[in-house]
Amino acid sequence: MFKISTMERFCAFCFYITLLCITASTWGCGSSETPLDAKTREAIDSLSTAEIRLLRVELDSQCQMARVTQMPQLVDSIKQVRLREIQEQLKTVPR
Repeated sequence: MFKISTMERFCAFCFYITLLCITASTWGCGSSETPLDAKTREAIDSLSTAEIRLLRVELDSQCQMARVTQMPQLVDSIKQVRLREIQEQLKTVPR
């Protein structure tokens, strides 16, 4: 079964929040009654696409860095818990 780590969820959350902010800021410009012409729509699309691409690279690098720095700590803590569980189980085994 595929499990998503907390860091991956956080990275996805940051990406979607950024995308939402970009979308909201483009919708918030100008009057809603005035339709945008083709050049304006194309400019908005180009800017948002470029910004999303940059943010994706930045978020990916942050996620990779967090994975490198936090993964050993997480694995160690899981291993320690499991070793304690094994020790407790061994205490109950008759000799």
